[in-house]
Parts: sequence; structure tokens; C-alpha cells
Amino acid sequence: MDDFQPLMPSAIRLLAGVIVLLVVQGIVLGFPGINQPLPSSTVSVSNLLVLTIGLIGAVVVYKFGTQFSNALGENYRSYKDYSPWLTYFFQVASLWVLYTACKSIAAPYFNNTPWAYPMIFLALAIVPTIRFLASLVQRLEGHNTKQVQKNF
Repeated sequence: MDDFQPLMPSAIRLLAGVIVLLVVQGIVLGFPGINQPLPSSTVSVSNLLVLTIGLIGAVVVYKFGTQFSNALGENYRSYKDYSPWLTYFFQVASLWVLYTACKSIAAPYFNNTPWAYPMIFLALAIVPTIRFLASLVQRLEGHNTKQVQKNF
């Protein structure tokens, strides 16, 4: 277990955070009357709770997932090349958590244009994708290019 000691704090935070949020969501959504809509609204209290827990979950996955991937890349040389892939995975996973959490609140606003809601999150996913691809290209070019010295 000493080999995994640098990874344990971030892995435990990530797993504990996700498990606690899932348990809290399961308990809170079991309360009686939680699915009743708010007065003069189509949104229910359960929708607001799912949104709140989802926002917290997205932050937990993003923060502790990227910490885990950074710790993996810094402490294990053989996995250094896989660290950007893992970081990208956790960034997209946090966007997916956010997408599913916001869906119940946002659905009534996108009735006329149902394609717009997924398109917003696809546009948000472009940012980590471009960053990942730029770092990947930079790594690939960095290994194959030779530096030219100029003599003046």
C-alpha cells in the first residue's frame, strides 16, 4: 500500500464525496411530498435539490478528479503520459454530472428548441477538449522536434 500512498488522499476525497452525495440524494428524495411543484411554477423542490446536489457533485468530480490525475502523473513516471487523458475524463465527467442535474430544471425552458440544451453542454465540452488536444499535440511535437541553434 505504500506505493499508492500519494494517490490515496485525492482518491479517498473523490470516492467519499461521490458516495456521500449519492446517499444524501437518496435520503432527501425519499421525503414525502418532495415532488410537489412550487406554487405557480412547474419546478418542484426535488428538482431544486437534485440541481443543488448535482452542482456540488460536479465540483467534487472536477476538483478531486483532476487532483487524482495530477497526483498520478507527478508520482508515477510510467503514468505521466496518461495524466492528461485522466484529467480530460474527469472534466467531461463533471460536465455530464452537471448536464444530468440541470436537465429537470431546464427542460421546460427548452420545449420549443429541444436541441439547444444539449448543444450548450457540447459547447462547454469544447473547452476541455481543445485544451486536451493542445497539450497532446505539444507533447507529440516536443518529442520529435529538434531545436535549431542560430549562430550570429
